[in-house]
Amino acid sequence: MEVRELADIAIDEDPRAPCLWVPSELWPAFCQAIGQRPNLIGAVIYRNKTVREGAPLTDITTERP
Repeated sequence: MEVRELADIAIDEDPRAPCLWVPSELWPAFCQAIGQRPNLIGAVIYRNKTVREGAPLTDITTERP
C-alpha cells in the first residue's frame, strides 16, 4: 500500500483529529505523492489536516508519536 493511501486511512479513521504524523522514512515519499513541500515549520496541509514528519519507525497516526 502506498503512503498516501495509508494517510487517507488514518484520516478516515479519526476525521476530527487536527494533525497527522507520518514516519520520517516515509515523509519524502508522502510529500512527493501529494505534490507539496513542507512549509517553514515543516508541515504540509493535506485533506484539511496539518501533516508533520514523525519519529522514525512509527505508524502513520493522528496522535503525537
